[in-house]
Amino acid sequence: MSKRPALLAMPRILYGTAWKDTRTSDLVYEAFVQGFRGVDTAAQRKHYREDLVGAGLARACRELQLQREEVWIQTKYVVLLTRFTPLSGQDTKGPLPYDPAASVADQVCASFVSSLTHLHPDAQIPDVRALLAQYAVRANPDAARTEAPRQVVYLDSYLLHSPLPTLQGTLEAWVVMEALVDAGLVRHIGLSNVYDPHIFAMLFERARIKPSVLQNRWHSSTGHDVSLLALLSPVLSPNAFPPPADVLEAQPRGVAYQPFWTLTGNQRFLQSDAVALVSSQRGLTPAQVVYAFVSQGMGLPGLTTCVLSGTTDTQHMREAVEAVRTAELDPWDDAELASLRREVYGE
Repeated sequence: MSKRPALLAMPRILYGTAWKDTRTSDLVYEAFVQGFRGVDTAAQRKHYREDLVGAGLARACRELQLQREEVWIQTKYVVLLTRFTPLSGQDTKGPLPYDPAASVADQVCASFVSSLTHLHPDAQIPDVRALLAQYAVRANPDAARTEAPRQVVYLDSYLLHSPLPTLQGTLEAWVVMEALVDAGLVRHIGLSNVYDPHIFAMLFERARIKPSVLQNRWHSSTGHDVSLLALLSPVLSPNAFPPPADVLEAQPRGVAYQPFWTLTGNQRFLQSDAVALVSSQRGLTPAQVVYAFVSQGMGLPGLTTCVLSGTTDTQHMREAVEAVRTAELDPWDDAELASLRREVYGE
């Protein structure tokens, strides 16, 4: 039996697929031609075409001869409780991926199966509920349990699009996400649109499997998440990320921060003198400077970041990948990072 290829670590940059509509498939394929190796999407028909993301991925893997393990697939889901939440977040002209009157757990499970089907259009989808019953830790916590193998069809990262109106509801959804990890169907789980550090800290504390990702709008209206970033770094918040008990010298892994609206929502920063100076010195476009700055954790100790770029321009796709890759191979000095950080955070 041949050994399966090693799994791809989360890329430093993902292709964002919101608002691409019928162009989604072609743009995803083109992004991979230009060097992207991961996508971010969502089971939210109003803003995303998850099915066309899957079609674009299938074409990219086929024509570029990529194995599944060489591609990072991330999607998000929205839980809608009819007694709390309007359906405004979904396009109700088409079918929803679940029954909005169903329980939180059933909605998460149904949405996950729908996402697997969309994002692996040529694959046989496993019996998700059977795998959860077999492997989920909380399904039968007293039973002796073997570790689930990584399933052939899986997601690299699965995010809750936003917290539910109640902590109880959010935790109900999170337990199902943990079970998906237990069953080998998901590698990492995370959160999106959490801007209150107290809410994030509470969810982090209650979770059995801690979030690996936080995806937020990076914008002045949210203070560029200044109050949250320290909670994501094992250096700035060491007590939240104890090292593994069996490898005490290992560096704890923090929460990867995925900012979106990085260019669109930050035109003042993009056009600032600080960015212009680095642009001139490094021979980069202003957009590349911002992407490279973010990809290096904005110079914050221990902060892991992942850039999201949703450009529809082929040249800009290539430039975004090059900026992040170059910064990884040749990290900037502290003075360059600090000059840009001061421009954003005033430090």
